[in-house]
Amino acid sequence: MLSFVGVQFITILTIPIFTKLLTPADFGIYEVYNNTVRFLSVLISLNLYTGFYRFYFEKKLDKKYLMQFLLRTAFISFIIGTIFLWLARKELLRMTNLPHDLFIWIPIGIFSSIVLNFFTTYNNAQQKSTRLSIWQFVMQLLKSITAIFCVLYVSKNYLGRISGENIVLLMISIIVIFVYFRNYIGFKETLSDKFEMVKYSAGFIPIGLSSYLISYLDLVLINNLQGNEASGVYSYAYKFAVIYAGFSQAFITANRPDLFNLLKENKEQEVVSQMRSMFKLVTIVACSFIFFAGDAGRILALKKEFGEALYLLPVLVIGYVFSDITEVYNFFLHYTKKVKLFYISFISTAVVNFILNYLLIPKYGYQVAAYTTLASYMVLFFTTYIVCKFYTNLKVPRWTVLLDYVAALVFAVFLSYLLTFFVSNLWLVILIKAIVLLLFVVYLYGDKIKAAKELIK
Repeated sequence: MLSFVGVQFITILTIPIFTKLLTPADFGIYEVYNNTVRFLSVLISLNLYTGFYRFYFEKKLDKKYLMQFLLRTAFISFIIGTIFLWLARKELLRMTNLPHDLFIWIPIGIFSSIVLNFFTTYNNAQQKSTRLSIWQFVMQLLKSITAIFCVLYVSKNYLGRISGENIVLLMISIIVIFVYFRNYIGFKETLSDKFEMVKYSAGFIPIGLSSYLISYLDLVLINNLQGNEASGVYSYAYKFAVIYAGFSQAFITANRPDLFNLLKENKEQEVVSQMRSMFKLVTIVACSFIFFAGDAGRILALKKEFGEALYLLPVLVIGYVFSDITEVYNFFLHYTKKVKLFYISFISTAVVNFILNYLLIPKYGYQVAAYTTLASYMVLFFTTYIVCKFYTNLKVPRWTVLLDYVAALVFAVFLSYLLTFFVSNLWLVILIKAIVLLLFVVYLYGDKIKAAKELIK
């Protein structure tokens, strides 16, 4: 969590620099490129780093041979995937509406992403969070510095930022291989169930993609139908929603062990209490972003055009709240080892998102993508809930257990819009929002506040 905060702090500090140096069109190309790399890295690597985390805890398996097999298989898959990408490069660039001079950076980005994803799971499995955090912070710092240098002195557009960041990622990936992975490079190992490991990892591809599939489809369609500038303006607003999602996901992930133990002990009521306890903090964080992230975005953007889509941010945050709730219900599928059922939710959401965006963006512009994002995440949640409820042998909590928190956030969205329309004084608007946020905190944590008062007495 602290590592994430540090990384996001660097990201926020560099926002005004890049909005000053680059245009919205550059931002659009940059975000589409990044999402394309993330999407393809999961597919081309067969998601094998997920398999490492799962099978690392099997006592009968040799950890060295496990890492050696999965890492080698991922690299072989990368080579084959890169060949296919080269053969289909024209079609890929046409579909994503990316400039041709960016193609060389796509396989480089994918390679770095595969190595660093393995490095993340490698450290998490060994509980080396401090080492991982230091590397992530240093990597983000070097990426930002190099990208700024390349924009200033190499290429004053999207290419400068993308090349600068990926040079750093490639160098760090090579260092990681030689420092940490050199003992896992080999071609022979005694390891049973190799096919099962690959099959298991590939089965998680939909879940691996679900966290950013909707945003990727949105950006690609906007980039194709409305152009680079529209995708850049929209992605700038989306960036703040993603920052919120990082905070909430970090907290939800940290609470998974507690949910696992409660399910294992068949403590149904405690499971509900744990879910509600988790979403108290999620509600406060989401409300803070609904109220203040848009204003922060306008302050950080040194070009006025970047702020055009920030009014959509509250809708995007609510969409990610439904994504957070889905993540909690996904845990029931993990626990019952019925992860393949997530394909139902994944496919349903992807189809709905694509159809809505394809039909509505040409008619209403990129702005409608925020509302299709919300609708898509609601579909993802409800389909996941139905699957959990009727296709697992667990007593899954009703979808209404978190309804009051969602209602509070919907109220925050309406209040935010009303204040924008009816109150012209910015400082008065901020004061009212701060008071409402404080009331939310008192309401949600009233029992904790009372307990703290008693302790002080």
